[in-house]
Amino acid sequence: MWVGPVIVGVYAAVMVMTIAVWDPEAAVPGLRYQQIVAGLGEAGVDIFGSVVNLIVWGFVGLVLALVLSILGLTGRVGLVPVIMGHLLVIAGGAPVYFFGSFSLGIDVADTFAVSGGVHVPTGDALYAVSGVALVVLAVVGIRRAANRQPALV
Repeated sequence: MWVGPVIVGVYAAVMVMTIAVWDPEAAVPGLRYQQIVAGLGEAGVDIFGSVVNLIVWGFVGLVLALVLSILGLTGRVGLVPVIMGHLLVIAGGAPVYFFGSFSLGIDVADTFAVSGGVHVPTGDALYAVSGVALVVLAVVGIRRAANRQPALV
C-alpha cells in the first residue's frame, strides 16, 4: 500500500528538481546554477515563488496518494481502487509537469536568449512514467468493464 506514495513522492521530487534546477542548468550550460538564479532575479522573475508553487503541487499529489493508502489500510477501500487511484495521481503528473515547467522555462529562455522546451532526459522520463500509468489504467479499466455481466441477462 505504501508503494504508491513512494512512487508519487519520487515523481514529485524529480519533477521539482527537473523544472527548478536541472533544466535551467541544461538550458544555459555556460553558467552555474547560482548565476542563473541571480540572472532570473535581476530580470524580475520570482524564482522562489515558482519553486514553492512546484513543491505545493508535488505535495498535493503526495497527500492524495497517502490518503488513498490510508483508506486502503483501514479497509474502507479495496486494493484495486487504491492502486487505480495511485495510477491516476501518477498519470496526472504529466499535465502538472507541463504547466509547472512552462512559466519558468519561458523565463529562462527569455532571460538568457536560449531555446525553450525540455533540455534534460528526466522530463521525458516523467512523461513516460505518466504515460505507462495511463495505459495501465486504461487496460485495467477495459478488462474490468469487459468482465462484468450485463444488467439484464
